[in-house]
Formats: sequence, structure tokens, C-alpha cells
Amino acid sequence: MLSLLVCKKLSSKELSCKELICKTLTSKELTWISAQQSEPLVAIEPLLQALTNAVFLLTLANNKKLIFKRLNLSARDIGDRKREFKVDKLATVAGLTPKAIACCRRYKLQEYFSGKELSCLPINKELINLLALQLKKIHQLPALHAQPQSLSLTLKQLKKRIKSAIDEAHFSVILKRAIVLDQGSAKNVLCHGDLSLHNLLINNRQQVMILDWEYATLACPAYDLASCMCINSLDSLQQESLIAEYHHLHQTNISISLSALRKECSLYLSVFSYLNALWEKCFLVNEISQAEDKTSGA
Repeated sequence: MLSLLVCKKLSSKELSCKELICKTLTSKELTWISAQQSEPLVAIEPLLQALTNAVFLLTLANNKKLIFKRLNLSARDIGDRKREFKVDKLATVAGLTPKAIACCRRYKLQEYFSGKELSCLPINKELINLLALQLKKIHQLPALHAQPQSLSLTLKQLKKRIKSAIDEAHFSVILKRAIVLDQGSAKNVLCHGDLSLHNLLINNRQQVMILDWEYATLACPAYDLASCMCINSLDSLQQESLIAEYHHLHQTNISISLSALRKECSLYLSVFSYLNALWEKCFLVNEISQAEDKTSGA
């Protein structure tokens, strides 16, 4: 399941709702953080980019900074979190992500990387090429720990969580397409599953770090390409550029032709676009509703 809304700019209403939900840390959270490292905590800054997890920047007495996440228990189970931590370790060894210090079902603590989000940059040919390069690096990691893709299961789970009515005929069409992809696609590549420009940081030395591996999946390259295109709202020309550059980078060791890769990406993109709409209905609407209920009851 993809946190496809992570790249969406929050409205003032959504921001106020998030502030109500994750304004500060609880005593239990502070105790857990203290158990993971010995330095006193001197500052806490909420970061409001993510909609499914509450994220905080911590500053320690020695001026070292860490990232603390309050994980959404309804979005991922304990098995998912254990697999995420293992994938984090693979990516850390490869120099692709900041080191995860500790993780449990409810919380995650990791090192802080000082850089700016790629979302701050214009989406041009240079940025598209950089995206393709990061996808190549991800797909070169060992295909371990993550669950095989199951888009059909994700669709069914999201549908159960949605309170409002949906177009059943449209859902059925997308579900059948997802089942075909689940059954027929190779699952021999470790995919990030959430490669938003918000999850890519670059520093002054042009070093890139990839964040948020919680939706890592064993799938085929088209899975990650399509999710990346969807999550970053790439237009048709940008999509074509990303596919072509990715295929060019892999031309010596990719078995699929460029035309076949385009076709496969198109099928995945149709499913991810629909998943994005369901995700918005499921999580964003529910969070705003819950926050408004708390406000009215105060």
C-alpha cells in the first residue's frame, strides 16, 4: 500500500488538523527515545510533510539531530515494521538512506540527514534522470525481506476502510487488472514503493538520500516506475522520459524491451492512480474528520 499523499501540499485546514494530532511527544515516547540513546533531548520540532505518520526533528544536547516517527498502527502491522527495519539496513549498507537507530511497532528513530527535498526543484530533464538513477540504485539492492506485491489485496483493504460510497463497476475493473498484475508480473526486484520527491534529500555535495522504506515491495521495475510517476504527478512527457532513462541505465542487464516496459508501466499506472484516490478517501478524510471531532468536543 502506498502513502501516495505524502507529496501533496497540505492546506491550512489539513495543517491545523495535523497540529491537533501530533503537536508534541508523550511521556511514553520520550522514555522510549531516552532508552535508545544517552544524550538529553533539548528541542522537538514537528515536521508536517507526512500524512500517515507523525514525524519530529529532535535536537540533542550535543547538537546532534535525529528523526523520530510516531507510526500509524492502522496502516502497517508489526510484521510490516520488522520487514521495513531489515530493508532499512540493506539500504543503509548501500549508502542510500540514513541509519535507522531503533524501531518498534509504534516508533522509529533514525539519523538525520541535512539536505533539501527534491520537491523544491523544478521537474526537468535533470531531475527525471536523477529519479531514474535512484530507482536503478534501489533495484540493485538484494531482493530480500519485503513482501511480494499484492495490489489486489491493498485495493480490498482500502475499500473496507472507506466510509463513503465508491463506483463498484470501476472498482471491479481495477481489481481485475491488479489481480492480473499480481499473478503475472515478476517479483524479483526490491522496489521502494513510495519514491516521492519529498522522500529524496540532496545536500550541498550532491549526495542523495532516500527516505521512508515502509512500503518496500518485491515486484518488477515497472511497479516502482509507475508508482513514482503517480506519486509525483508526472505528465506524459515526463513519464516517457523517466522510462527511457531508466531503460538506458539498465540496457546491459535488462531483459524487457523499451516498448514492453512502457506497456507494463501504463498498466501499473492505471492501478496506482486509482489506489491514490482510495488512499485519499481512506486516510486524509478520516484524519480531518477525527481532528474536527476532537475540536468540537473540546
